[in-house]
Amino acid sequence: MAIKMNLQQVLWLFGDDNQLTEVGTMNVFAFIINENGEKELITPPLNGLILPGITRLSILELAREWNEFKVNERTFNMNDVKIWLQEKRLLELFGAGTACIVAPISSIFFEGENLPIPTIDQETPIHQKFLKSLSDIQYGRVEHPWAYLID
Repeated sequence: MAIKMNLQQVLWLFGDDNQLTEVGTMNVFAFIINENGEKELITPPLNGLILPGITRLSILELAREWNEFKVNERTFNMNDVKIWLQEKRLLELFGAGTACIVAPISSIFFEGENLPIPTIDQETPIHQKFLKSLSDIQYGRVEHPWAYLID
C-alpha cells in the first residue's frame, strides 16, 4: 500500500494518543505558531523512546543560539498536528539525522486521510536554514565552536 501511494517514510507514533516520536531513522521536529502567536520549534523529549541524535542536538543548539523563536522539547501528537493544520499554525514538519541532515515532510497519510503539510511552501523555510547552517559549519564555510581546523 505504501508503495502504491508513493509514501516514502514511516512516521513512528506511540501510545493511544499517537505521539510523534521519530520519522524513519530521524528525529522529528515541528515548527509552529503556538497559542500565544509565537513561533516555536518543538521536538519530542529524550524520554527513552527518542534517539538522542547529534543532529537533533545540533539543531536545538543552533535554534537556541539564534534566539529567533521558542525552542521546546515536549510531546506532541497527531491530534495536535491536525489542530495546527486546521488553524494554519503548522509551518513546517521535518526530520533530522546524520545521513540526510534535514528532510522536509510534505504530507502525512494517517487513518485513511492525506494531510498536506506546508513545509516546502514557506517563504523562508526554517528547515533549509538549519540545513545550510549545519552544512556551512561541516564544510568550514563559517567559523563555529563545533568546527576545528586541522592543518
